[in-house]
Amino acid sequence: MKQKVIACVIGAVFSGQLYAAQMPVAQAEIEPVVVTADRNAQTLDKAAPNVSVIGRKTLNQASAQNLDDIVMYESGVSVPSDNNRRGHAGINIRGIDGNRILMMVDGVRIPESYAGGGSNGAISGRDMVESDTLKQVDIVKGPYSALYGSDALGGVVNMVTLSPSDFVDEGKRGHFGLKHGYRSRDRSHGVTATVAGFHENAEGLLMLTRRQGHETENMGSDTSYSTARTATNPQKNNAYNILAKGNIGNERHRLETLYEQYYHANDTVLANGLGSQSRGPVTIATSESNAHDRIRRQRIEAGYRYTGEGRLKEANLTAYQQKLRTEDDAVDASITRMGARQLGNSTRYSDYGFNQTIRGLNGRGVWEFDGAVKQTIVAGAEYKHTETARPRDSLTVDNLTGAVSKVYAGSTYPNKTFPDSKRKTFSVYAQDSLTFGNGIVLTPALRYEKDKLNTSTDQAYLNANPSGTATHFSDSAFTPSLRLSVPMGEQFTGFATYSQGFRTPPFDSATMAFANTTYGYAVIPNANLKSERSNSFELGMKFKNERARAQVTAFYNRYRNFINRTEIGTSTVGRRPIIQYQYQNLDHVKTYGAEASAAYKFLPGWQVSGSIAWMRGEQQDGKPLDSAYPLNGVLGLDYTQEKWGIGTKLRWSKKHSRVSSDTVFQAPGYGVWDIGAWYKPFKNLEIGANIYNVGNKKYWQHADVSGMSRTSVMDLYTESGRNFAATVQLKF
Repeated sequence: MKQKVIACVIGAVFSGQLYAAQMPVAQAEIEPVVVTADRNAQTLDKAAPNVSVIGRKTLNQASAQNLDDIVMYESGVSVPSDNNRRGHAGINIRGIDGNRILMMVDGVRIPESYAGGGSNGAISGRDMVESDTLKQVDIVKGPYSALYGSDALGGVVNMVTLSPSDFVDEGKRGHFGLKHGYRSRDRSHGVTATVAGFHENAEGLLMLTRRQGHETENMGSDTSYSTARTATNPQKNNAYNILAKGNIGNERHRLETLYEQYYHANDTVLANGLGSQSRGPVTIATSESNAHDRIRRQRIEAGYRYTGEGRLKEANLTAYQQKLRTEDDAVDASITRMGARQLGNSTRYSDYGFNQTIRGLNGRGVWEFDGAVKQTIVAGAEYKHTETARPRDSLTVDNLTGAVSKVYAGSTYPNKTFPDSKRKTFSVYAQDSLTFGNGIVLTPALRYEKDKLNTSTDQAYLNANPSGTATHFSDSAFTPSLRLSVPMGEQFTGFATYSQGFRTPPFDSATMAFANTTYGYAVIPNANLKSERSNSFELGMKFKNERARAQVTAFYNRYRNFINRTEIGTSTVGRRPIIQYQYQNLDHVKTYGAEASAAYKFLPGWQVSGSIAWMRGEQQDGKPLDSAYPLNGVLGLDYTQEKWGIGTKLRWSKKHSRVSSDTVFQAPGYGVWDIGAWYKPFKNLEIGANIYNVGNKKYWQHADVSGMSRTSVMDLYTESGRNFAATVQLKF
């Protein structure tokens, strides 16, 4: 029955576009958006249906301040978040998330996330790109290893930052802009200043952003400082970002440089961890719990770009370095009792970090050959060197005697949950787009990747895993893909794609060793992990005319050796049961589903749009994959004039009823209505205002609670109620 409903919706979407094709044209053709999903610039209408672009207009409608805002109106894409401390973890595409999604900024990989074997949030997430600096965000849904390597097992997200040419050219040699934004949900202010300049042989851009805010409010009503709390924890945050770009040269040869510095700080009172908690006969009364989290990301690039008119159309070579330094520190004061007897009265100071440095060299060329069959060849090579570390230190002070200890919850500090690692990855790839005289395009691609991971043990790692030894892992793979594009008249184009995916075990899964006897769990290393592999099939169609555009796609992905954290048994430490977990390869995981979207301009200035996404995910034992999203979609209506515009969107989702266990929380369905407007009274001034969740609906995002067991404090994970945003922009 559900499949019939989806089929009817998709049919209705396309039937509306067919009817529109017969109506007289009253408006200009929808402007195409250039994307780089194929490592070669092309218009969006020629890209496969699994490619989408989130433009600056959509980012403004979402008043985008973070990763969650960026994909707010993208069906089938979500962001697992922890608004009580950690923030946004990364991107979920078609039920696949974490480091299986390749995330880039300007085509350069951003550092990996580190979940720490914990909740849907991440100890070190990937929300580390300033949204005000973005021109657009390109999303490729599904495996894309043939062009992007092992990190792209579930999809690709490329955040494209603004360039000097977006502000200045020969006709306008200078630009100054100032933007101020306010968001009521977290009482945050953001200011971005932009300066750009143009010369015959040089361009430059400097963007500075400063943000300050508080906790993101939810719909929880319990504001007590106790474990019963359902309101978000009190928090203060501040951030800044610097983006500088410059290039020099002529139409053929250009040298390009880039510097980016991102910093974000959260100071949180962990109010929902205060008060008394019982664990068997032991009671812990926590009187103080404060967290101090920091993210610092620095990116430096230098490159050469050639643009030609012969067979070699474009070539570039880029060297880059990207450093990530995160801190997740905390101060906790507690009293431990067993019955009437006091076991301890202490304050613990924890000093944790996650560090990753990536250095790389990318080279790419684009060739075109005319003839009976036109060929566009994209080929290149990549090398990257990644160093990763997780230092952890802790000091516990006895509040009665002043004695200090480096042992907490059965663990000796300093320690490391996994050993320091160095990963070297080399790959070469090639893609050939063959365009035949009848318009059919056949695009084969092939990539070879060699990956080698070496770890080094020190006393800190041995403190966590006394029997640990240095681990070495090496693997390689050829990953092919084949895409077929077939024109069906002037307005329809059919697409079919087959691709393989490949992903080596990440830095932590094979070697993670962690135990917490207080909470009764431990993670055990697994040196026998294998690389994940996938086979993906996609079938879709696109439609476009002067008034309308629409697309539909169906996908089927099968994963082998899927790595997942699994409970393997129980051990006993000091007469206490300890649940043991280990990362293991699952035999098979499969996902399948369908997506559709459409937009139609029916009167001058008016446009209606919509999208819908449906999927299923199954584990090897036949149980549902909790990270697979429920049926969801977006409906929109916009009216735009030269100096002003208004718009409204409805975000909706069906109840998440397919879960792996009866104890897993099933997020209810919802419909959330947003409305916004903008006004440009003068050439240099633009004002915008948006209201979100107009109906003040209480709801949960599926990605935030997927796989989470039901508790009495589920309201802690609700989204914000009614809130508004306002922006003012000056441009000269």
